[in-house]
Amino acid sequence: MRIATDMLGSAEYATLQRLVRTQFGHLPNGGENSMADTPDEALAERFAAFAAAGLLDVPDARLAADQFIALTFGVALNRYGSANAAEDTRVRPLVVEGVRTFLRAYRAE
Repeated sequence: MRIATDMLGSAEYATLQRLVRTQFGHLPNGGENSMADTPDEALAERFAAFAAAGLLDVPDARLAADQFIALTFGVALNRYGSANAAEDTRVRPLVVEGVRTFLRAYRAE
């Protein structure tokens, strides 16, 4: 939930994403912007650490982070136009179910 409110739900992140989308063609490296990927990369690092500890089976940590975001915040954004769990009470149940789905897919055997 902190990711939804502190990182992905922040006004700064929304502004950054909006800027990246509008300036996509003007960015170096074909539009890649590592700053916009910072929350995603932070998740990937945590998932890699969980995998190293034997808690998750994560062959590609960045893909796992992308899928986690899609299952949780992506669903909330698509359904309600919001990923801010602190402001929109409808978001939390979607995030919780997304986390459950993610854990079923990536749990260590």
